Amino acid sequence: MITDRDLPQPWRVMASPIDQDSATQLDAVAGLESGIEDPVSWDLIENKETGRRLMLRMGVDESGIVITGVYVPGPGAVGIGELRNFPLAAIESAVRSRKAASSATLTAAMMAGPDAHEGPLGKPSGPDDNRFYGRLALRYLRVAANSARPATDLAKAEGVTPRTVQRWTARARELGMLPPGRPGRSS
Repeated sequence: MITDRDLPQPWRVMASPIDQDSATQLDAVAGLESGIEDPVSWDLIENKETGRRLMLRMGVDESGIVITGVYVPGPGAVGIGELRNFPLAAIESAVRSRKAASSATLTAAMMAGPDAHEGPLGKPSGPDDNRFYGRLALRYLRVAANSARPATDLAKAEGVTPRTVQRWTARARELGMLPPGRPGRSS
């Protein structure tokens, strides 16, 4: 499923996913099959400036979430220039990032336990201290939601250096408890 946050401007979501009967008809016309082992969704998006609509079939392959089909409903033909401007790669990347972030947050929450935000963070007992790294990840995400420099702000709150928090968050990412960081950014 696609959300408005996954789309670059001026695109917006019209339906995500579209109704199952329409999705089944689109798959049949395209000669595609889907089932429980191949979860897919058809999503309808629209360019607010031009009114052009796209239906994207989102599926899963070995690299993660991918666009497995595109249908451009009328009216009018789609020129090659317009086709090149469809933001398919950006949409696919945004959906993958969102799914990775939610998966990492879920993993962190499971490892952290029910008291993730209580008391001082402390220090890890070792490189595989899942409870510590889960608690760290949840606290980091909470700080990052309101801070341009979450590692620095979390370091101040926990009484450690920003470099220590950066080391810890790198390990939490390796353990799958934080989504990948943004390239070229450190906080």
